[in-house]
Amino acid sequence: MKNSSSKTDVRYECIRILREIDEKEIFAQELISEKCSQADWFPRDKNLLTELVYGVIRHRLSLDTLISFFSKIPLNKIEPWVLYALRLGIYQIVYLDKIPASAAINTSVELVKKLVRRTDAVRFTNAILRSIERGIQNKSADEPDVTDRQKALHRRGNTWCTFQHSILPDPDKNPSAYMAANYSHPEWLIKRWLSRYGKEKTIEICRINNLPPKVFLRINHRKISPQEFIELLEKNGINSYAVDNAVVVDNITVSEIPGFSEGLFFVQDISAMKVAQFLKVEKSDTVLDMCAAPGGKTTHITELLRDTGKVCALDISLKRLQSVQENCQRMGVQNVFIVCGDASDERVPFHVKFDRVLIDAPCSNTGVLSRRVEARWRLKEEDMNKLADLQSSILKTGAAMLKPGGYLVYSTCSIEPEENQDIIKKSLSADSQFYLDAEEYYLPEMKGGDGGYMARLLMRKI
Repeated sequence: MKNSSSKTDVRYECIRILREIDEKEIFAQELISEKCSQADWFPRDKNLLTELVYGVIRHRLSLDTLISFFSKIPLNKIEPWVLYALRLGIYQIVYLDKIPASAAINTSVELVKKLVRRTDAVRFTNAILRSIERGIQNKSADEPDVTDRQKALHRRGNTWCTFQHSILPDPDKNPSAYMAANYSHPEWLIKRWLSRYGKEKTIEICRINNLPPKVFLRINHRKISPQEFIELLEKNGINSYAVDNAVVVDNITVSEIPGFSEGLFFVQDISAMKVAQFLKVEKSDTVLDMCAAPGGKTTHITELLRDTGKVCALDISLKRLQSVQENCQRMGVQNVFIVCGDASDERVPFHVKFDRVLIDAPCSNTGVLSRRVEARWRLKEEDMNKLADLQSSILKTGAAMLKPGGYLVYSTCSIEPEENQDIIKKSLSADSQFYLDAEEYYLPEMKGGDGGYMARLLMRKI
C-alpha cells in the first residue's frame, strides 16, 4: 500500500536533493529517480518532488534576485540550508498556484528548524518569506507597461508576478542583466543570444527553457504500433497523442507509464529522433555509434536496420554503458556490440571501418536547457573553446573509422555555432575526402522539440 508523504517530507527530500546536486554535481534526474523508486509515495508526491526540484533549479537566479532584494545578508553569507529553504519557499509563493503561501512559508520554516536548529535562522527565514509575500502586488498580472518592467517577474505564458518595488535591474541601462534576472539564465549566455538572435527570439528561448519539457516516446515497433500504444495508455487513464511517429504524454513520471520495463517505448525528444534517420542506414550496414550512452540513438538505429547488420556502441564511461546494455535488453535489441573507449583518441580499438558513423558529441547542452536543468549553471563561457577542441578530436577519430562512400553524421544538442557549423567547416577545410551532404539547425520550439544541430558528411569513393 502506498503512503502519502507529509508536505515537509517531500520538501525535505527536495532541498536535500538540491544541495547534493550543487555540491556533488549530480544530475537532478538521477537523484529524483532514485528517491521515487525507494519511497512508497503516491504519484502526486513524486510529481510534486519533480516539480519543486526542477522549478527551483530553473528559476534559481530569479529566486536569488528576490532574496538579495529583501535580505540585508549577502547570498554568500546565508547558511546553505537556509538558502535552499528560502529558494524552495519563494518558488512556491511566486511560481505555483495550488500551494497557499502560508503553507509554503510554514514548511520552509519547519525545514530550517529541523536542519539548522537555530532560532535566528528560523526567524530570518520566516521574515524573508513573509516580506516577499507582502511585497507581491499581483501574482497573475498581464505583461507590464514599459515603466513597470522592473517590478514584474515573468512566471509562464502571459502571466507575471508584480511587486510593489523595483526588484530587477533597469532593462534600458542593462538589458542583459535584466533578462538574466527575469528569465533566470547566466548573463554571459544572454549576451551571446542577444547578439545572435535579437531580443524577441532570446526571450522566446529563455521562456521555453523555463517550461517543463514535453514527454515524447519513441514507440518500439518490434513490439507494438503507435495506435495500439495510445490505446494502452487510454486504458490506464493517461492522455496522449501522436506526433511524427512519436507519442506525446502528459507530464508524468516515466515509471508510471505502462510498458516501460517491457520495452514498448524509449523516452526520446522528437528532435533526437531525427538523428538516426538522418544517418540514412541501409539493410545490413555496419554502424559505429560514438558517445552512445544511454542508447537512445543506438536502439533507434537497430530498428531502422530492421535488426540486420551490426551496431557498435562506443562510450568512454563504463557506468553509462551499463545503461546502453540495459536499454538494449529492454527494447529487445540483439545486434549491438558494446565497447568502452575514448572517442577523442585516434587509437580507438577498431581494425575495421564502418558503413555509417554517428557522432552525437558531448556539448554545452544549450538546446536542451529545459531538460538538463543544471546545465545552465554548470556551463562557463570558457568551456566553449574546450568543448570545441574535444568535438573536433572526436570528429577526426570518427572520420578515420568510415568506409569510402559512407555517411558520417555529426550532431549536438547545442545551439552555439562554435560547436556546430564551425566544427564542420574546420573539418571540411582540413580533409578533402569529405563533403557536406546535408545539415539541419533548429532552435527549441514552444510546441515541443529541443534545439540542436546535425550535419551529414559523405566520404568520397576512391
